[in-house]
Amino acid sequence: MRDVTELPHDLFLIVISHLSPQTCVRCRSVSRRWHRAFTDEANCLLLLRWNFPRCREMRLTLLSSSSSQKSPDSLSTNLKAELVQFAQVPRVWSSIFAHVARRYHHLNRATARVVDKLDMAPSQNHLFSFWGVAPWNRYLRLNEKTASFHYPDPSWWYSQEDGVLVYPATKAKGDSPPLEATGHIYHIIDLSAGLEFPVPFDVRQKHIRRVRLAQGALVFEWAEVLPYHQLNDREVVHRHYVSIFDVVRHPSPSLNSSNCFWTITFRSEFKLHFLGLPLNRSDRFFSTHTATHYAVYFWQPNRSLYQDDPIEQIAVWDISSPSPYRPSEDPKGRKRPGVERTPSLPTGLWSGKSKISPSSSSSSSSTNGTTPCPPSPDPPINEPSSDLERPRRFSLPQPTSGPVVIRRIAWSQLDFYDLRQRATPQLRNLSLDDRNLYFIEEEHRWADGQHSSLSPPRVHLVRSTGIPIIPSGCRRPSPQQQQQSVVYGPIYLDSCGADGDVNMSFCRRVAPPTSSIASLNAVSENNLIAQFRPGGENTGLDEGAIGEWPWTPGYNNPHLAPCWRHEDFPYLTVSEMADIAAGVRISARHCFMLETLSVHVRPEITVRGSGAADVDGGGWSAKKGKKEDRDEVKRAREKEFRMRTEKGEEEVNLWGELLAKGHISGDERWVLGEDENGQITVVRF
Repeated sequence: MRDVTELPHDLFLIVISHLSPQTCVRCRSVSRRWHRAFTDEANCLLLLRWNFPRCREMRLTLLSSSSSQKSPDSLSTNLKAELVQFAQVPRVWSSIFAHVARRYHHLNRATARVVDKLDMAPSQNHLFSFWGVAPWNRYLRLNEKTASFHYPDPSWWYSQEDGVLVYPATKAKGDSPPLEATGHIYHIIDLSAGLEFPVPFDVRQKHIRRVRLAQGALVFEWAEVLPYHQLNDREVVHRHYVSIFDVVRHPSPSLNSSNCFWTITFRSEFKLHFLGLPLNRSDRFFSTHTATHYAVYFWQPNRSLYQDDPIEQIAVWDISSPSPYRPSEDPKGRKRPGVERTPSLPTGLWSGKSKISPSSSSSSSSTNGTTPCPPSPDPPINEPSSDLERPRRFSLPQPTSGPVVIRRIAWSQLDFYDLRQRATPQLRNLSLDDRNLYFIEEEHRWADGQHSSLSPPRVHLVRSTGIPIIPSGCRRPSPQQQQQSVVYGPIYLDSCGADGDVNMSFCRRVAPPTSSIASLNAVSENNLIAQFRPGGENTGLDEGAIGEWPWTPGYNNPHLAPCWRHEDFPYLTVSEMADIAAGVRISARHCFMLETLSVHVRPEITVRGSGAADVDGGGWSAKKGKKEDRDEVKRAREKEFRMRTEKGEEEVNLWGELLAKGHISGDERWVLGEDENGQITVVRF
């Protein structure tokens, strides 16, 4: 035997299982025989399973296998299209393994492979205006030094579920007409393929308040440029609307192409607030949405002379039904289409009858959190069953198709849930899952400003409160089920005060960077590696693990308090990118307390991961399947993320390149942020 490639195949697999992915790729350049052995498709697939079981390519392979098609209903439409595209393109495992090994090499070293810049259209010009919702007037103050506690919303958004970015472009792409002629400034860009598609949303004569993309639903919250109502001597009111678009992925018609194409179609539009909102820094609203529902919380200062508490309310819409009607083009509602639907009010109150029908009374009394059984069809509203039951007044206009309000929560109910913010709000953001609406609240010891608490916590308080909102059963009721009842039920509360102890462990969920914390808990890494190691009992794809892969949007656990904000106290995590399925986290932290003591302390961006083996060296232990040197991996996975030039001689201020708006996003392939010049920075690994 002259070299290792002449060993029996099973012995050769045992040898290469101890090599790092970087070493396996470098072995290809030793000789032709080594190149043939280390580029073998079966060997490269095994190396992927051993070293990167949670990378995106392996997850797609697992889901696209024939055994994984047993329960496709839990997957989104865009993910199904990506699986179809992934299955029809021939896979070259040798190049895929080299590509993934290079990605995790840069992730573990916290270095950027490529840095791209995307120019964004400037706001407040003749064509595009982004007027974001003002954040709370709270900031951190300690020893006469201040730091930001809240950041404004960005004018762009990245959807991790869909893998696309929506942003205001500076010019039209390809053969598209100029932006001045169409007003379609916002574009969808697929970062993996580099393809860009315009969004058919005219931004002219509009103030964009917020943009968000999640679960294939693109939401624009905007206001009219011209006011329509004089609120008082100093303020005017602008109508606010919400426009929703469907962002759908389609497989390429070419069998040899790995690029998908996207279609952006209008779904529906509705009025956000029935009276409108002023464009100022006092009236605020927070919103969130899924593919089927939209929720918003309003906080407005009370302009009454006899009441000081602010006006607060919550509204939840069902946005699953499309409708071509646009209320922004019909302010008086004269062209609103009607549909034959049983109204949500009781039949007697709706049609003017003196008595309520038994079906409506039984439906209204069923308020235990579950959707009642479909009632028996009532007689049509405009056709009474007898002359004695003829309405004494005209019927109200029938509701339109499209978005429907399914729940409103006023002051008294917010007091009952202990969610009334009053003059010292703690709300950070809202979150939705398939049943509940979550209030994410936060308060800090050093918070100061107009909206800071009069009784601050000991260190840092984060809390998540869940309210049952969406009825169980069918998402979109049929016309015979429109007599919806309010959903009642116990609230969910998760709180972390981070009071600290002698060991300075300020949070019970804090874990070392080599293991996933509770909010990022995914499939056990060692169990997955044991499945794919040579000589194991199971060397194939585990069918039982399909349901465990966190592809569903609810896997981010919105019901848990955001303990990542203080997991490395006294550092405050400004923002984080968490790819739950891959086990990769990128955190941007600001050490406010230490900066008050030294001017040499700089904010840092750290990379943490638990979804891959040691890429650069060490390998796996033959006995236990663990890393040989955890200290080296710990130092490699938690360090400052430094971005260098091509020559590697000069460091670039990454905080200024990504955190100008205090927001980062992305996945295991890249991280995105906005720099100080108003450009989007895409750091590719």
